[in-house]
Amino acid sequence: GNSNRAARPPSNQAHTSPSSQPRLQLCRNFASTGNCHHGERCKFSHVVKSLASIDVSDKNTDNKPSFNRGYGGNRPGGNGKVKDKHKVTSIAVWETNGAIKLFTGSHDGKWRLWNTAASAGGSGATLTKEFEHFVGGPVDIVHVASNYFFCGFETSPTEAPAAKAGMVHSWNLNAAQDPPMELCISPMAKYAGSGRIRSLCTTLDGRVWSGGSDGVIREWSFNSQGGTFNIVRSISGHLGAVTGLALINGVLWSGGMDGTLRLWSIESGEGAHLIPAVRKDAPQQVGNGVLPVGHSGPVTGLIPFEVPSDQSTYAFTSSLDETVMVWNATNGECVASEKHGQGVTSIALTSDLKGNPLLLCGLFYGDIMVRGTLSNPPLCLLLKISHNFLGVGHELGPVNDIQPGPGHTFYAVADDGKLTVWQIGGDFGI
Repeated sequence: GNSNRAARPPSNQAHTSPSSQPRLQLCRNFASTGNCHHGERCKFSHVVKSLASIDVSDKNTDNKPSFNRGYGGNRPGGNGKVKDKHKVTSIAVWETNGAIKLFTGSHDGKWRLWNTAASAGGSGATLTKEFEHFVGGPVDIVHVASNYFFCGFETSPTEAPAAKAGMVHSWNLNAAQDPPMELCISPMAKYAGSGRIRSLCTTLDGRVWSGGSDGVIREWSFNSQGGTFNIVRSISGHLGAVTGLALINGVLWSGGMDGTLRLWSIESGEGAHLIPAVRKDAPQQVGNGVLPVGHSGPVTGLIPFEVPSDQSTYAFTSSLDETVMVWNATNGECVASEKHGQGVTSIALTSDLKGNPLLLCGLFYGDIMVRGTLSNPPLCLLLKISHNFLGVGHELGPVNDIQPGPGHTFYAVADDGKLTVWQIGGDFGI
């Protein structure tokens, strides 16, 4: 839930440093409609436009005032809006036969499949729901890998109807009518973890790692004979949920609610390296000028990044401590860190029209920031997409997941129950 998502209203002080001012100011007309009557003469940027925004979650009849209300209502332009939809936690992009389809997962207990198509007018996109499936409890993650669809959710196992367990079901998208495969710890424990499943990482050869809110990472392998996933090993070390998993240079990286980043040998499952969390009030300068390196809040995202020119590899991590950090994946050193003025709740990589890699950051209050990666300076803030300013986007955060798609599109889902679709169509000047 959101109770462990500590946050505070963004402070205005953060906006005085030059690095917190985006290079580009989006044109409200163009971003929201794809048209602007000023054309080339417009003083604002036409680099990103909204293609669609739709509700992808059922109404939440409990309708408790939102956790953000105390914060969002005090925010300039915040409206104290109540979250009346179940939160959407996750999105996965499935490219199939030339079409772009999207899976979404929500705390209303359903995953849904959407088909995307260009609108008749050409400037937007139309999303049509093709299928929805009720799995029986809140969906925390959806994931597509080589024509398999994975869904992690929480429900009561048959052998313990009063308890809750984390489940992972996997559908073969080439035989979608077949019942799903289930990741089960054992024949007598027909679930994938004793807590919710918060992260998944897969390889093309059928290996799967799941990260649970029980702090355990489990490795599974696909048994093509039985068409099942069997458990290979359990890896412990995190205190609290494992919220990010990524395979980088043959090493498994994990990040968690405890603020730590951990590296594991995939051959043995042994811990290979630890990047500890730091105290929130840790001094900014240590004796010899070395910064305390590490996150001071829960890790929310962990993604690999390979520099196209020289194949050097990095890990990007995001946290509720308001930072994104960049780590050299060869030696574990932090090479860049940037503050956002609010918690960073999801990250993804995409590229501009020239192929320059860009970092997309989904934020606690519903904003999305677009940053450079190898830019000068690194992580240079290029653009901020804010509902307050544009009238499109997410009115309520957190932005729980953000994913890139083909044709310079990207997709975001948030606590407001919405899926938003965006397209990059201009030059960021990097």
